[in-house]
Amino acid sequence: MEKFLIDVSLPCRPDSINQLDLYLQTINNGSAATFPHMAQIRLDITDCTMKVIIVLALVALASAMPKKETQPQAFPGLNPGRIVGGIEADRNEFPFIVDMRRGSHYCAGSIITEEWVVTAAHCSTAQPSAYTLTAGDHNIDVVEGTEQTRQVVQIITHPSYGSPFQYENDIALMKVSPPFEFNDIVRPVILPELNFAPTAVATVTGWGALSQGGPSPSVLMKVDVPYVDDIACNVSYSGDIASTMICYGEGGKDSCQGDSGGPIVCGADKALCGIVSWGQGCAQPGYPGVYTETSWYGEWIRTAITPTEEDPSPVVDVTECGGRIDESSAAINYNLGSSIPAGQRCVWTVKTPYDSLRIGLQESGLGAEDKIYVTEYTATGPGRQFELAAAGEDFTVTGGLYLITFIAGPSGGSNGFSIHYFSSGYGDSTPALSGFASLSTATGSYSYPEGGGQYRNGENAVFIVNPSEAGDRTLTFTRMDVENDSSCTYDAVAVFVWTNNMYTQRARFCGTAIPTPFQIPGGLALVTFTTDSSVTGSGFTFGWA
Repeated sequence: MEKFLIDVSLPCRPDSINQLDLYLQTINNGSAATFPHMAQIRLDITDCTMKVIIVLALVALASAMPKKETQPQAFPGLNPGRIVGGIEADRNEFPFIVDMRRGSHYCAGSIITEEWVVTAAHCSTAQPSAYTLTAGDHNIDVVEGTEQTRQVVQIITHPSYGSPFQYENDIALMKVSPPFEFNDIVRPVILPELNFAPTAVATVTGWGALSQGGPSPSVLMKVDVPYVDDIACNVSYSGDIASTMICYGEGGKDSCQGDSGGPIVCGADKALCGIVSWGQGCAQPGYPGVYTETSWYGEWIRTAITPTEEDPSPVVDVTECGGRIDESSAAINYNLGSSIPAGQRCVWTVKTPYDSLRIGLQESGLGAEDKIYVTEYTATGPGRQFELAAAGEDFTVTGGLYLITFIAGPSGGSNGFSIHYFSSGYGDSTPALSGFASLSTATGSYSYPEGGGQYRNGENAVFIVNPSEAGDRTLTFTRMDVENDSSCTYDAVAVFVWTNNMYTQRARFCGTAIPTPFQIPGGLALVTFTTDSSVTGSGFTFGWA
């Protein structure tokens, strides 16, 4: 069966839903040869982003997608129902479920403590300020007097979300402020232990339509669904079911879009045996719903929501000029007691497991011309920055991924220094570096991925061009095969050069066109690479001379 992929860009508005319906009708009725071999349907607008992979077959149209966030409008042809084949839940029957909102109903979650809610990672991709969580709700369109609405202030996404399977480890934690107040209507869910055995029947609950394309009632719904063992589920999904997933459902009974992140519970005590994650369509015979199996994540949840204290002393001692440090604490002791060459530059990347970083200059033989900067690094590149200037002065910042850049003055004669950093707090949700290289030769080239092949989804890579011999360089790309987008929003290569004591973006590109070469003043630059959750290519090659 030949497959085709279609790329359509539409804003997320009601009129766009009609456009999407027309596209699907055309696909179903037209010739497959009409459509280019491209990427996927995308609906993108500020605070409203959805990605749906549409596979066009010569025999039939099949849509395998996560049961994720939707806007209130129905999506004709895209399985809009949420709870299918169920009934209205009793009021306060599920006191742990929360209505997640981004302006309107978006996903769901389950309360585990007064401050923390567990949900799906694919529901948690925006900034915390975009979300509110409401507990004690039954009819989400009526003020019933029992609701407790809280602002999300922190999100912790599982560090291995989307790897190696696309929706593996689809779990995240949201912290609210102020905490929920427990009573007869709002209470935490029970988390199963690792050896928890799935029950033959489980109950999934959420807000949404009773049937595909039907009305969307505002009251909380529930449906009992049968367990489907891993072997049978893997047969249905062609081997895409990981051991950390669990399957429930049958034809006519299932969860669907809008239920994402919400609970499926087992047994009389309503233990949280799963989190609504993904599936092919909704309630289709032979395709059960796929859930994140919560019992695998008890220890990760307990660790993530328990703040960790600082190490009593640095766990590693780093003496090299630059490199990658993935530790909870470290002492960077560079040329202590020795002189530093004029114009010396060193860049260290620091990735900590926790979200609070305390850093300071402990000893210094540096002169007035020498500078040390600490720069936050996010998925969009270098961000806020401050200078370490005085020994004995500590800075405490949030986030767990930083660049430490040392620039020696042109006069020389300075001695070395010692920097100590310590991390603490909750688990840091900044993606770990998926690729890294410190490139220090006078000239050279670098290809990513190393060894060839396709790059991965969810990349967060940085490559530091820092020749040991200072001087201007020209950066030249000789190969480019990255997902194309007019704004390079999805997958993108960016170049940041060090000018005026900060990293400044010089270029951002994607697609297959070779960029024009450009200058790197002083020779220090970052080549960064980020990708989304779908569509990959063979990467890129660049050189410096």
